[in-house]
Amino acid sequence: MASSVLDPTSGAGAPDEPLDTTVRLITPERITFLYPLAGPFRRATAYLIDLLVLVMVGFLGLLLSLALSLGTAAGGGLFLVVVFVLRFGYGALLEGLFNGQTIGKRAMGIRVVSVEGVPITGGQAFLRNLLWCLDGMMPFAYMPALASMILTRRFQRLGDLAARTMVIVEQRPPRAGVANLEEKAVAAILPRLPTRIDAGPELARALSDYVTHRKRFSPSRREEMAGHLARPARQKYGLPDDVPGDALLCALYHRVFLEG
Repeated sequence: MASSVLDPTSGAGAPDEPLDTTVRLITPERITFLYPLAGPFRRATAYLIDLLVLVMVGFLGLLLSLALSLGTAAGGGLFLVVVFVLRFGYGALLEGLFNGQTIGKRAMGIRVVSVEGVPITGGQAFLRNLLWCLDGMMPFAYMPALASMILTRRFQRLGDLAARTMVIVEQRPPRAGVANLEEKAVAAILPRLPTRIDAGPELARALSDYVTHRKRFSPSRREEMAGHLARPARQKYGLPDDVPGDALLCALYHRVFLEG
């Protein structure tokens, strides 16, 4: 598949991107991807939204604890368990299940990805949220997180550094370049694919590059380009040889990037 350079400033003598806005990742095939980084203000706003959600859920947990303990002192211990689970489980669960987004991050249009630019794993989501105990260390409330974000190129707090993650501003490819689920060939393939596909960095970038630019080519040319990736994908997921390569790559793209 022909590769394209997505960074118009790449090349000898080109100026570097502003350190506080984007990060550049280059594949071995010299394909360059730019990721707009989420700065401290946007991330703090997302965190406050999540904190409000936690307070509301925690209040319901308090009422449930009191109800289960019949108003006795045992309810306090049960409530502390609820608070602990919410504090460290909320972000890990949502980011693991919803492709790097909590309610607050989704509201602010940001997402956690790995430093390779691909969706995070459940282990990464758990680790980065577990280390909030360091990032929000008392009595230096959130100063370790803020200091780490200021001092790192990718605005990474300590949890991000440990989990090898970063937070980006979500950018979807232009709708003209993405196959809609209404396209029958794509819709027919999606139920035959796993609900979660762990794509490696090279496969994820190849899918993104192909889907973003596919509309530039004729249908026959798309099939020719898609064949290199579609052939092993058919074998891996047990699909017949007559499944169109273009539709298969679009379906894989939806699973990896749009349905996580």
